[in-house]
Amino acid sequence: MRYLLVVTILIFCGIYNVDAQMRLKTPKGRIVLLFDNGTWEYEDKINLEEIAENVPLKSIEEISKPIELKDIALEEKTVIKGESAKLAKFIKQKNTVKCDFKLLSDGEKLVLKTNWKILDEEGFRFFGFITKKSKIDLELSNGEMVSLKYADDFEPKEYPNYGFTVFKSELILDEDQIRALQKAYIAKISMQWSRRMESYAVSDPAYFVEELPKILK
Repeated sequence: MRYLLVVTILIFCGIYNVDAQMRLKTPKGRIVLLFDNGTWEYEDKINLEEIAENVPLKSIEEISKPIELKDIALEEKTVIKGESAKLAKFIKQKNTVKCDFKLLSDGEKLVLKTNWKILDEEGFRFFGFITKKSKIDLELSNGEMVSLKYADDFEPKEYPNYGFTVFKSELILDEDQIRALQKAYIAKISMQWSRRMESYAVSDPAYFVEELPKILK
């Protein structure tokens, strides 16, 4: 299966250059590092200039318009995929944290569902719970900080036979957060778990810039 993934990456990405591992460039301008063991990851450094060429920001006038929501649910997309500093101390390869985002609205409120997947079957031991004190801090490319706070507690679901743990929960975005997230790209993401805070690589910096207009009238 991993070899099929490697072939797929080679088909859809052009070869950028070769050093300690192969570096590939995706159609959206992201750099993928391809390792000898068949695994891959995005390069940590985000080239926001290249992203801006493919996903331009809206004007201030457009963002300032009254916010009206559609009754719609968008598809789930991976926004976070990177190494956990804590897991990396104990595990050499399976130390990745991944999170998919999904926006949905009933016409009255905008909900962001987060689906975290920790590549360790004992996720609670390292991260604990998602609690009402948990939050996602988004550092934007314009220097602004947006903190998204969870409203409910969530106990992780561990899958010992498959080697991963899942945390699913949701947050509600207010109007100020919606406007801020349309003005810039995501440069850095930090997650406050009940046991620690960690920062992770951003795999889709333009997520909100691309997705929010789909859910606004």
